[in-house]
Amino acid sequence: MRSYKQNMGFEAEVRYIAEAVWNLEPGDCQPNHYPDDPVVREIDGIARLRDVTHLIMVTTSTKLDKAKSDIKKLNAAEAIEMKTAVAVSKWLITQKQLDAQHIQHAKKNNVVVITLEQFKQRFFKGLDYLRRRETGAFGSARNPSDNSIRIAADAYVPLPMIEITDVQVKGKNGIHIEQKEREVDVLEITKLIKKGTSVVLLAPFGAGKSLTTREIFMKLCSEYRSTRNALVPICLNLREHWGAKYFDEILERHARSIGFSPKEDLVTAWRAGLSVLLLDGFDEVASQTIVRKDDVNFMREGRRAALEGVKDFLTKLPSDAGVFICGRDHYFDTESELQHALGLTGKNFKFVKLGEFSEEGANAFLNKNGFDEPLPDWLPRKPLILSYLIQNNLLQEILDIDSSEGYGYAWDSFITKITQREADIEKAVMDAQTVRNVMERLAFSVRATISGTGPITGNDLANTYTAETGQPTGEGVLAQLQRLPGLTQREQEIGARSFVDPDMLAALQGSAIARFIWGQYPISGAAPLSALSQNAMNVAAYLLRRDGGTSSTPLSTAERLIREKSSSSHQQLAADCFCVAALMSKDEGDSLNCHGCVIEGASIDSLDLEDLEIRDVTFSDCIIGEVTLSNQSVNSGIQFTNCLIGKIHGVANQSGLPSRMFSSSCDVEEYDDIGTNNAVLKLDISPQVKALLTILRKLYKQAGAGRKISAFSRGITSPEVIDYIPKVLAVLERHDFIRIFNQVAHPVRKKTNRVISIMSAPSLCSDELIDAVNEL
Repeated sequence: MRSYKQNMGFEAEVRYIAEAVWNLEPGDCQPNHYPDDPVVREIDGIARLRDVTHLIMVTTSTKLDKAKSDIKKLNAAEAIEMKTAVAVSKWLITQKQLDAQHIQHAKKNNVVVITLEQFKQRFFKGLDYLRRRETGAFGSARNPSDNSIRIAADAYVPLPMIEITDVQVKGKNGIHIEQKEREVDVLEITKLIKKGTSVVLLAPFGAGKSLTTREIFMKLCSEYRSTRNALVPICLNLREHWGAKYFDEILERHARSIGFSPKEDLVTAWRAGLSVLLLDGFDEVASQTIVRKDDVNFMREGRRAALEGVKDFLTKLPSDAGVFICGRDHYFDTESELQHALGLTGKNFKFVKLGEFSEEGANAFLNKNGFDEPLPDWLPRKPLILSYLIQNNLLQEILDIDSSEGYGYAWDSFITKITQREADIEKAVMDAQTVRNVMERLAFSVRATISGTGPITGNDLANTYTAETGQPTGEGVLAQLQRLPGLTQREQEIGARSFVDPDMLAALQGSAIARFIWGQYPISGAAPLSALSQNAMNVAAYLLRRDGGTSSTPLSTAERLIREKSSSSHQQLAADCFCVAALMSKDEGDSLNCHGCVIEGASIDSLDLEDLEIRDVTFSDCIIGEVTLSNQSVNSGIQFTNCLIGKIHGVANQSGLPSRMFSSSCDVEEYDDIGTNNAVLKLDISPQVKALLTILRKLYKQAGAGRKISAFSRGITSPEVIDYIPKVLAVLERHDFIRIFNQVAHPVRKKTNRVISIMSAPSLCSDELIDAVNEL
């Protein structure tokens, strides 16, 4: 038997749905008291519209006497309301389906008797919406075989998903925040959003966000079709809603795009809590933003303005309504910016990070597409890049690359192969080297766009070819430019292109920087907005070393650009060259004397000063993602003035910042005193496990990068730990965590999840690798 509290809750739910259905303000449908009428006394809800007044009685009972009593009250209330209303409509809304006898009695009295679920369905054709929506595009998800939006029902291959939760941990230096991780899957995410939790899925470009969104949609569709008590999933491609500021504007535009009518019903369904919202691509909307290099917040303002419509959704969520929203993991600078821009308030939301395919997942994906060979470690496991290679019949050639020469060699070979394939196509006008040069220049130019991947217009393609060759673009050249390898259609802008994969884009950008450092062509145009990525630096460093360069080669270019001070573009290029020089110096084991260089107004991805001795350099008005400090770096003559720094490793808080390095004008958003070798050495664990953690940090911190064997002892002050380095390396190689070629150790991608588990709790981890190391 239902309690009084449950009955009142059911009545309140009915009134809430009625307000949404009849487009009333919250609270406009309320119980109504008739003190002078001995029959009616009170009805459960009344909604007075301009043309009709709706009278509502609500019941959880299935007894005939109760139904007759409620209908009698509705008739009495009708007699009173007809004195002032244009028309009156009477409703008996029940929790369970009533018998024919009840329904017949209601019909005789012109009362609509209906369950709450039927009441919902009467105003929203959920099945019609699903039928129209599931045939449309889901973001960038495509069929690998023909690049169409027609995707097989069983196309989804599970991707690793990790829920990230911040927890407070009490340590020697007080309370600090650590991230707790646990694995989740599509089914669990579906359950969370049905229960009213907002789930934010973060992943790199091309990692499978759209296909994951589609799978969640399909699971919710299946549940709705099997029981009408479920919620209807409304799935939106946010790339189709540039400039929209209000949720109803977005929903009605979406309804028109799929041919659903009346379009206002989507708004009604969402306001009434009949649906669950899936939003794909918060990083794929934009607004008009003026680039101002002197204002470090201009890009944040652009993101905030672009997401006004999404924020309107999330700040007006119906009671207990969940939402799923996904986008690129590096789109926002900080978690707090993400929360503010999207309108996430309170504590009822979760962050989930989407990883690349596991080895099993990648193999399953390849098997579905006719391949049974394992992938090399350097090749991304992202669905988008694998689909691209399959669609263009390039996967087998890429699998044949000898990756024993390292990351830079592998990507240089990758680019060589795809550009050669393009040049060999019948009627191709450009030779392979020209194709590569054009792609490199395009890759570098998109750093000046807010997205970092495009758009690349037809004019951009033509102008880049002319800048590279000095020749006009004839008809044959233009056709070849339109199909350049590695570019994909940018759906939100007809006729524009984007790079298909960030790793490939980084490799091209690194190759362009290496060519620039050798003086083979000037890079001109708008100043880059983003820092040169670690992968781009790895490729640039490989190409420079291959052709006889040392760390002084890019450093001399940086010094020349700084002396010229001709443009903001030169300052960013100087920072790029400096970062490549720092990476090469780290690999060479040499110090880097910058002779008083001042790098101004540039963006830098990270500065790892733990394993690198840099002297006599100043960073002024720069945006820096991460800085890792060591005891030695404090006295090295490095200075930071008026810089915006995302995170500093090796310092617990602002008071721990060395004043001789950081001016008071620097703005640091986050500190971390446990992510350094010094922190590892202070742990209460065996020296051999300390050696293991320092090696894993250096190898797996930068995906795809290798380290010279001699570099693993650098920065370690404990002789006992240093003695274990060679032994631990041997154990790691024996257990297939690393591969060593030419005295360089490379991480094995498929071991990444195990490495994360080991490093998060080395004392508690039961991994056999820990046991093997402890036995040394």
